[in-house]
Amino acid sequence: MDFEKIKNFIVERKMYFIVGVILLAGGFWLKKGDSQENNIQLENSKIMQSNSSSSSKVNMNNTQSSNSKTVTCDISGAVKHQGVYTLKNGARLQELIEAAGGTTDKAQLKAINRAVLLKDQDKIHIPYKGEKVENMTTTGTGSNSQTENNNPGRKNAASSSHGDGEKINLNTANVSDLQKLTGIGEKKAEQIIAYREQNGSFKKPEDLMQVSGIGEKTFASLKDQLAV
Repeated sequence: MDFEKIKNFIVERKMYFIVGVILLAGGFWLKKGDSQENNIQLENSKIMQSNSSSSSKVNMNNTQSSNSKTVTCDISGAVKHQGVYTLKNGARLQELIEAAGGTTDKAQLKAINRAVLLKDQDKIHIPYKGEKVENMTTTGTGSNSQTENNNPGRKNAASSSHGDGEKINLNTANVSDLQKLTGIGEKKAEQIIAYREQNGSFKKPEDLMQVSGIGEKTFASLKDQLAV
């Protein structure tokens, strides 16, 4: 074997060998860089999919909560079947009473507002005749009822307690409120409400003397307790 020829061959083509090695090395690093970039893109894609899925679940839960088609309420007191009932969203107290079989003959109907809109988780009590009615869920509006029920010391906006030096509103007071007036019992209070329902709102406190059985002497004893 002629080593001298081989040596001369390698020397003559040394530049080709160097270029080949450089190309191979460059191709290896480029392939490695592409692989790392693909891995990063794949991880980012997984993170975005996870965030999108979580966001969709949250939005779905919020939509279901805000668009509930029913309300579930608890009713007790003077109804035939006390218990928990589920009604359509937008139902009023009258519908809940009907679902409970209606009221008994001992119900104090004048003390409740059967037109109140129900809210989910409302607790309603229908008072019995003779039961003292004060700040009950059924006497206020749907938006105020729960607050008044949870704060027994708070005065009903429809009427104020004479014991605190405030006045009773003749146009919004119920039977229990009117009995706080000096000399007014349950029967007289019912007569006042019956007059109001038949003739409309009182225009001035003096109109109270139009109610049967309330004369000037009775009016004089309680006029400072009245408001319209």
